[in-house]
Amino acid sequence: MYSAAKNKTLLVIILTIVTMIFEISFGMITRSMALTADGWHMGTHAFALSVTFFAYVLSAKFSKSEKFSLDTDKIGTLGGYTSSVLLGITGVWILFESIMRFLSPYQINFNDAIIVALIGLFVNLLSIFIMGVKTHSCEHKHEHKDYNFIAAYMHIMADALTSLFAIFALFAGKYFGLVFLDPFVGVIGGIMICIWAFNLIKSTSMILLDVKSK
Repeated sequence: MYSAAKNKTLLVIILTIVTMIFEISFGMITRSMALTADGWHMGTHAFALSVTFFAYVLSAKFSKSEKFSLDTDKIGTLGGYTSSVLLGITGVWILFESIMRFLSPYQINFNDAIIVALIGLFVNLLSIFIMGVKTHSCEHKHEHKDYNFIAAYMHIMADALTSLFAIFALFAGKYFGLVFLDPFVGVIGGIMICIWAFNLIKSTSMILLDVKSK
């Protein structure tokens, strides 16, 4: 029942890995914190999506197995929980690196950084389109949310947010000399990602611990 989501996740993983390598390489060359943060977040995003993918694989594999008494839907929730933890770690890392750039600013090659950031944003929007067309029929049928898919989608949204912030900071730095915005938007993006991660961790942990809703 999750085969469509699994296939979409695999496609986005491939897109993400290719873009990750591209952005990290050029982020280091151009010395842009916004671009480097975007690339490294794509790396953790690719890993988190891999967790999502294998959660779907395991759910399908054990769905009819008599050796397991657990509800296989919990595997997806566990995958979502793991992905949300990784999302939180990414947010903290971006915050730390951005603050360090305030203390030790680098010279940025804006032209190259802007081009690569735009490519990253395009890939993020394409990934959102691929993942976003999933139907919610299984959610209504089983009366629960697919947190595995939601976590994967949140990683993609975080990528898009980081890309948008990077582009804004790079243009502001290039045309208005506001170089400080490069680490500043990293701080803002890191905070927002941490908030998303916290809310998702809270939701998935309640399910994993079988906490009864009021």
